[in-house]
Amino acid sequence: MTEDIDRLIASARPESQIALSGLESDVWRRIEDRVGERRMGQVRVAALAMALVVGVANGGLFALSARAEPSEMRVFSVSAGLSPIGTLGAGE
Repeated sequence: MTEDIDRLIASARPESQIALSGLESDVWRRIEDRVGERRMGQVRVAALAMALVVGVANGGLFALSARAEPSEMRVFSVSAGLSPIGTLGAGE
């Protein structure tokens, strides 16, 4: 492959040598851009995995937590059957 590149450069016209002067810096810049994009992709995956772990952990903790026993004050709650929505037959 190196021989092919050397042959192509040697067969280039002399006026095109100016166009090849910044070739190496352009190649390295594109390589650095791709490496940066790959790193950002890894950071996004890591952030997504962390959010998933935190969500599952919080959901599991709330599922395992003991539910409070019903209070005697529940007669004043909306679910006491005194709601106007309940008299209209909603939820039946």
